[in-house]
Amino acid sequence: MSIKGKVLRYIYWTSDFFKGRPIRCQYDDIKKILENNEQGTLLRSQYLTDILQYAVKHTAYYKNISSDDLNNFPVVNKNILRENYTLIRVPEEAIPNQRGNVHIQHTSGSTGTPFHVPQDTRKRNRRIAELKYFGNVVGFYSHEKLIHLRIWTKWHNKSKWQSFRENIIAFDISNLKKERLSELCSVINKEKAVCLRGYASSFDLLVRYVMENRHMSFPSLSVIIAGSEALQDATRENVQKHLGCNIISQYANEENGIMAQETIGTDDNGFYLNHASYIFEVLKMDSDQPAAYGELGRIVITDLFNYAFPMIRYDTGDLGVLAPPNEHSNGYPYLSKLYGRRMDLVYTVSGEPVSPMSLGRVLKYYSEINQWQFIQKAKKEYVLKIVLSGEHFSKAAEVKKELCDTFGQDANIQIEYVNDIPVLNSGKRKPVICEL
Repeated sequence: MSIKGKVLRYIYWTSDFFKGRPIRCQYDDIKKILENNEQGTLLRSQYLTDILQYAVKHTAYYKNISSDDLNNFPVVNKNILRENYTLIRVPEEAIPNQRGNVHIQHTSGSTGTPFHVPQDTRKRNRRIAELKYFGNVVGFYSHEKLIHLRIWTKWHNKSKWQSFRENIIAFDISNLKKERLSELCSVINKEKAVCLRGYASSFDLLVRYVMENRHMSFPSLSVIIAGSEALQDATRENVQKHLGCNIISQYANEENGIMAQETIGTDDNGFYLNHASYIFEVLKMDSDQPAAYGELGRIVITDLFNYAFPMIRYDTGDLGVLAPPNEHSNGYPYLSKLYGRRMDLVYTVSGEPVSPMSLGRVLKYYSEINQWQFIQKAKKEYVLKIVLSGEHFSKAAEVKKELCDTFGQDANIQIEYVNDIPVLNSGKRKPVICEL
């Protein structure tokens, strides 16, 4: 640990102590619930009862629900919340322990119209505590040097004072051409960065740049936390080999916070859920009934801590497979597979879903492919866009055959060679697009 990190961390927690320990209390609560299943179950039950009763009492949208049973509450999605915004939002004077104005959390709008979620003081403290806890779990301690890669808009920009106080470098990825990647490599070593945080595709570009420019090393780098996109097996393997550090995937969204995270030292690549802050349901694709363990379903969450805007049985739009507790999950169910958003799935000719991860496992063995994007145009019509590392690709027929083995022998797969795979305004790159 660096001296600067230790000093900043000491100052931070001392300040928190004199403010009444708002962050530390949340941190300790998260740790208690996630690491002690017996205590955690009791606390979660109480938190759930509290938020349900509160929503019935203080929101017009839920006022006619008379039961504390979660199943009596409707499943909602982003459109429903947006349409009923004024019926769900709670006046600031009715929010317990609120200090000042509520915070308005802005979503990226990458999948539609931007969404604005009010969050009260305790919810904001909870999110900060989650960042610290889940960082600690993978070996990154707060206030060590962090480089955060994203497109930095006016909603996200940090002041110079904030950056210094948090020991964070905000690195903009609007352009990740070779010159910018070279700059990033220099910044990592100059600043002795311990952790990188950002989109999975950004780290894929970074490690490919490093592979092309040998004799690079990053001795200070300990872990990379990737989010918002599927982390491909090839990226994971290349990072570990060529950057010399671990990379884990984190599942989070703007409107709620950290919902799950991989852990280091396991081979299952499972996502261990943040049961401390959310109630998780995985519901069937075509109904609001629970999906069985091992069955692909919709991820639905209840936020236990947002009293400014209760989000109860919120359909995240993401898909996953719930698994029973294992040796790493402390008695809680976990996600054995996370597929991302429903619209980010493509399908075989017989209608079976295929995740970006499955495509990545096929394409990672072709070193000539620098970037790719797979588009489903119709039931049996597919386009694979490829950015080559060189000028020629001699294995197109082989790739088509392997993809047909996945999607069906009568799948019509076309390969297009492009110069670049464009990013969305949010900075994300979509590995798959379904136009059905």
